[in-house]
Amino acid sequence: MFFERIARVLIAACIALVSHVALAQAPQKVLNVISQDLNELDPTQGSNRIARVYSQMVFDTLFALDGKLAPQPMMVERFTTSADGLVRTYTLRKNLKFHDGTPITAHDVVASIKRWADNTGIGGQLKSRLASPLGIEDALTFRLTLKEPFGQVEFLLAGGGAPIPGIMREKDARRPYNTPMPLPVVGSGPFRYVDAERIEGSRAVFARNPDYVARQEPPDGLAGSRVVKVDKVVWMVMPDATTAASALIAGEADLWSEADPDQLGTLKSKGIQMSRNGLPFVWFVRPNHQVPPFNDPRARQALALLVDAKEMMPIAAGDADWKACHAFTVCGSVYSTEVGSEPFRKPDLKRAKELMAQAGYKGETLVMVATLGRDTWVAQVLAQRLKDIGVKVDVQPLEFPALLQRVRAKGKPVGQGGYNLFGYNATGSLWFHPLTNVALDMSCGGKNWQGYPCDEKSEALRQKFFQATTPVAQKAAFEALQRDLWRSLPYIPVGQWDVVNAYRSNISGVSPAYVQAFWNIDKR
Repeated sequence: MFFERIARVLIAACIALVSHVALAQAPQKVLNVISQDLNELDPTQGSNRIARVYSQMVFDTLFALDGKLAPQPMMVERFTTSADGLVRTYTLRKNLKFHDGTPITAHDVVASIKRWADNTGIGGQLKSRLASPLGIEDALTFRLTLKEPFGQVEFLLAGGGAPIPGIMREKDARRPYNTPMPLPVVGSGPFRYVDAERIEGSRAVFARNPDYVARQEPPDGLAGSRVVKVDKVVWMVMPDATTAASALIAGEADLWSEADPDQLGTLKSKGIQMSRNGLPFVWFVRPNHQVPPFNDPRARQALALLVDAKEMMPIAAGDADWKACHAFTVCGSVYSTEVGSEPFRKPDLKRAKELMAQAGYKGETLVMVATLGRDTWVAQVLAQRLKDIGVKVDVQPLEFPALLQRVRAKGKPVGQGGYNLFGYNATGSLWFHPLTNVALDMSCGGKNWQGYPCDEKSEALRQKFFQATTPVAQKAAFEALQRDLWRSLPYIPVGQWDVVNAYRSNISGVSPAYVQAFWNIDKR
């Protein structure tokens, strides 16, 4: 009996040793993703799309937006709200750790939120409504006190805008703003950023965080369980769309996030799988409200009567699915409504010409700027419609940085570096919500988004939306705002097109979310 026990122990040990060796020798599962280049490692300093994707991978947030774009607890275990809605108390989940193994505490959270609130426009939306600084009650609990009801607190803490309030170590959060993130990056999310494998302009690498504590709820948008099923995610930077498509077809890449619309037909013909990637992109026309003729609402109405999505959107969308959308949000999203747009749903050139004359147009040349490529092509269609009613238009294509510099000009005459209108596309993950859609800020201090509209009535309705604290009240408040925006016309909505993920057949778990997620994706 003794020798039999010894034999069983030896056999079990051998099996364990063989299994350990096999696991040690097993090849790593690497997900190769065609992506843009990464240019910011601090989640509270990254405002573009790729920075948001990075931030959600490497840094956890207190809440996350689900598939219906509603905030759900992520790092938070529970929270309470006072009867008047002004005092919120949040308690973190136990056993949460940073990548260096140190526990995450309320001190880290408060310092991270303060960094974001003090230094970003989106964070400032929360800071301006705080009655007092965030308070710490114990190692896992902190308190937030508002001056007045504000129904968007958890939405903001979920990273609904950009940059996001990613949770970092207190010492990292307290360093001066606009200084580089210390290396190696110590985050709190399901992936670790691998600085040693970074090649600027070529690749960024992320490794699975084995200590990440996933929630138990099923995945839903960015909320719920975040289980990393690959060992590494490698971002492959390929600016040329044809090169990117060839790499995916050849198996050099596994997934193309936000595949180029012009390549979709080729990819489909080669058996590449496709799925929608969260919210669509939107295309719109933004008038300069500070110079004639679009400082007059009648000229903006004329512009709205010239827009024809059937002509413009096929150019904007390429091979992607598109639709006309008369909403100051994203059609099909949580606040989707097209009320108020009824007088503008069909082009009316005769009425548009009358309105331009009433607005004081006298034959001067209007300057329309747009980024090089597809945006310029769409702008040229609209320019032709303006010409059809006797308006002279000069379409000026610009590189994106030059466009931003140009449209930020305030009140400059057209002949001195000014402009009259610009065509633009934006991600639906920002444009769907009046808090993150910067083009809906109608405040009159000249500090809002380029184009600088000023309308006290529309802005009052936007602020009323922020005060609504229930989903029903928020939808009603947004409908009132949407109806009035078709009076003030901060911009002219044209349409939207689907953003597409393209991936090989051995990839599974690619699910839509308003920001691309790489957890829950597997590779066979």
